[in-house]
Amino acid sequence: YYTNMVQKVAIIGAGVSGLASIKFCLDEGLEPTCFEKSDDIGGLWRFTESVEEGRASIYHSVFTNSCKEMTCFSDFPFPEDFPNYVHNTKLQEYIQMFTKHFGLLKYVQFKTLVTNVRKRPDFPVTGQWDIIIEKDGKKESAVFDAVMICSGHHVYPNIPRNSFPGLEKFKGSILHSREYKGPEKFKGKKVLVIGLGNSGCDIAVELSNIASQVYLSSRSGSWVMSRVWEKGYPWDMLIITRFETFLRNTLPQAISDWLYVKQMNRWFKHENYGLMPLN
Repeated sequence: YYTNMVQKVAIIGAGVSGLASIKFCLDEGLEPTCFEKSDDIGGLWRFTESVEEGRASIYHSVFTNSCKEMTCFSDFPFPEDFPNYVHNTKLQEYIQMFTKHFGLLKYVQFKTLVTNVRKRPDFPVTGQWDIIIEKDGKKESAVFDAVMICSGHHVYPNIPRNSFPGLEKFKGSILHSREYKGPEKFKGKKVLVIGLGNSGCDIAVELSNIASQVYLSSRSGSWVMSRVWEKGYPWDMLIITRFETFLRNTLPQAISDWLYVKQMNRWFKHENYGLMPLN
C-alpha cells in the first residue's frame, strides 16, 4: 500500500471534464494543477474557424443533443433564459460562467503540453507520478500523487480507406467531419455523407440547403428522433428517467424491445425509410 496520502493532482485538459475535476479536487481538499495545451478553456466546445492539430473540432452550427437540465453540472444549472438545447457558443459561455463562479482559472496552466506521464521508481510505495510538460519550447518535470486524464476522445479522425476499394481513384475531395466547419464550399456540389450518427445527420441536413444533391449512407440503420418529445418536453427528460430504467430492467427483453420500437416509430416508421436498426 502507498505510504503517502494523495494531495497533489495533475489534470490534463481544461475542457468540461478537466474543469469539473479541478472543482471536485478542491472540494476534497486536494491541490489540483491543470495543464491545457491551448490558450483557453472549453476543449471540444471552444469553436475555432480552422482545424487545430491535436485538438477536437466542431462545426459552427453544432447544438447539444441533450437538454440543458440533463447537460448542466449538478451544482450549477444553466441560466433560465438559455434555450433547452444550446448552441456551442452558449455552452462555451456556460463553461466560462462555471469556471468564474468557482474560481477555477487560477489552477490552469495554458499553452502547456504534457509530453510524458510515467510512474516514479518508488511508485509501489508512494504511488507518485513524474509528469513532463513543455511550455515555450522548454521542458520541465514535476511530481504528482495522482493524474486525471481529461484530454477527450474526439481528437484524431478515422477514415477507413481500406473499406472503400478504389477510393484512391476518386477525383473529388474527401474529408472527415472533424474538418467540416460550414456548408459554403459545397454549394452546387453532389455530396455523399457516410454515417448516420449525430454529425452525419447534422451535416447532411445543413448541406441539403446549398448542395445540388446530398446522399446519406448508413451501414446498419439508426433511430432518428426529434429533440422535442411529447408535449414539447426535451426527449431526454422523458426517456432517461428512473421509471424508464425500471421498466427496461424489469420487463422481459421481448416486451421491453417492443415498447422501445413502438416509441421510436411514433413519428415515422423507420422500416419504410430503410432506417430500421439491424440490432
